[in-house]
Amino acid sequence: MEQPVYTVTLLPEKESTQVPAGVTLRDAAAELGVVVTAPCGGDGSCGKCRVVIEGGMQGITDVATSERMLLSAEQLEAGVRLSCQVRVCGNVEMTVPATSRTAEMRVLLGGVGRKVPSEPAVHKVVVQMTEQTLHEPYSRLDHLRRRGDLRSDLQADLALLRRMPALLEGEALVTAVVRGNRLMALEKGDTSERCFGVALDLGTTTVVANLLDLNTGREMGYASEVNRQTAQGHDVIGRINYTLEEEGGLETLRQAALKSLNAVIDRVIQKAGVKREEVYEATVVGNATMMHLLLGISPVSLGRLPYVATVGDAVEAPAAELGLPLHPCAMVYALPNIAGFVGADTVGAILAAGLDEDDGRIRMVADIGTNCEIALRMGERLLVTSTPAGPAFEGARISSGMYAMPGAIEQVKIQDGEVRVKVIGGVAPQGLCGSGLVDAGAELLRTGVVDTTGRMLPLEEQDGQLCEGLRKRLVQRDTDLAFVLAEGQENGAIVLTQRDMRELQLAKGAIRTGIDLLLERAELKAEDLDEFCVAGGFGNYLDKENAVRLGLIPDLPKGKIRFIGNGALVGARLVLLSDTMRRRGTQVARESEHLQIAGTPDFQMRFSEAMLFEV
Repeated sequence: MEQPVYTVTLLPEKESTQVPAGVTLRDAAAELGVVVTAPCGGDGSCGKCRVVIEGGMQGITDVATSERMLLSAEQLEAGVRLSCQVRVCGNVEMTVPATSRTAEMRVLLGGVGRKVPSEPAVHKVVVQMTEQTLHEPYSRLDHLRRRGDLRSDLQADLALLRRMPALLEGEALVTAVVRGNRLMALEKGDTSERCFGVALDLGTTTVVANLLDLNTGREMGYASEVNRQTAQGHDVIGRINYTLEEEGGLETLRQAALKSLNAVIDRVIQKAGVKREEVYEATVVGNATMMHLLLGISPVSLGRLPYVATVGDAVEAPAAELGLPLHPCAMVYALPNIAGFVGADTVGAILAAGLDEDDGRIRMVADIGTNCEIALRMGERLLVTSTPAGPAFEGARISSGMYAMPGAIEQVKIQDGEVRVKVIGGVAPQGLCGSGLVDAGAELLRTGVVDTTGRMLPLEEQDGQLCEGLRKRLVQRDTDLAFVLAEGQENGAIVLTQRDMRELQLAKGAIRTGIDLLLERAELKAEDLDEFCVAGGFGNYLDKENAVRLGLIPDLPKGKIRFIGNGALVGARLVLLSDTMRRRGTQVARESEHLQIAGTPDFQMRFSEAMLFEV
């Protein structure tokens, strides 16, 4: 029997698509070009993929148990549903609120710069050919080498050799596109000013493209979006499991990554007025799981003891073969991994922070994201580790959490009994992003709303310490105590709940445990550090005092703490522009001493201690 097909209409756009019965509303939205936020990967545990059903519930399945747990009776009555839990069984009209839509996220490319040799892998040479004489009996290719002062071992593939007679005829003016000892292309005339490369960061949550002029190193622009793999799982473990549990799961995730990468490449080259065939090189960073998925290599070994990668070396592959249609002969350079959970993104951050060299100082960099990777440079030693910070800083499992995009509260300040917030984009607040979460937690700790154990104190335990303005903000939400930060629009008040504080503690505890154990391995204390760098998607937007107050980062003088933004992407840019930095990246991967902190004898005790706050 043929499966019935129904119409799903997106409002207010009034765009429709036909889907078979049983498809989730989240998948139907994707068919309409709307990627719905779902940090849990669509298992109904985060409550972020909310949609509003218009005109009745006849075309959808009944309310699921998970929806009753995450949505109030009032919301269900108003037609709010979780799109990952609702399946189509008739014609449906729905609205996807802005808070449920993924959008271009705010990404800091990097507050750090390094002087590096300008030696991109690809360069162009303009060659004026001449007619050969009887005294020049060598091949036309050799004549090209001599006229352009090109290396004597320069080689061309068969397809280019077949085109060469027409291209090099007579006194032709051509531009040779050279990569190492390979002649990538011959272009008619002088095209030397049009030579571009793209640095890519395939993050677990965010994908970023940064276009560079390979002649000058000038930045041409960047674009970002949420990694479309989040539909199959928010963290790397969820995606590894997806490859195990779903038929064709590996290819599904690879294609999702490619769609995200190609989307940001399209946006950045359009902004810059560059054609895809003018992009001759790409570099890419990401954690070990992301790199395996992009390359089409099973990541299963990363998800079980002893957590080893299939490949750790840098990988070079034709862009077209990988699924990134740039110049037909363009290559992709994937930076090397260090260990199972210390990937190419960490190598990039190490290069960005300058930890690939010993400058006589003791320096540490912490790349804070869903995972936190930490590296310590002490003399000739380079120690690295990773710790699962969880997705709290990217909005997952936080009641009002969202990505760092317009509408997200990025700063919170409590002063004179008033709560002041700063919202990305200057629009009405819609939720709370990572930097805002840190601010809110630190401010509630400072004002006594939260104690050193992370417990949110009810009014009867406040001993009159709170002013009336703050007392009114402490409310009961079902079984959870909550503090109202701001009045929202679509989903009601934006709050920080007791459960949110516990999520913040878990993330903070994991990060601080990694920092402390790595210092102990080197027989150092935090005060021995000459510099502490914070990298990551929201690092540059953190308030230093609040990060220290929570114990997220060590209590050091402000001059020793440096925020370097998206260090992983900065590293990808460095290796795009300099072969020297590629060699240093390989050296970093080989010389790093990896500490598996989960295997340390007192890890659980140290983690529990690190969850506590100090005031």
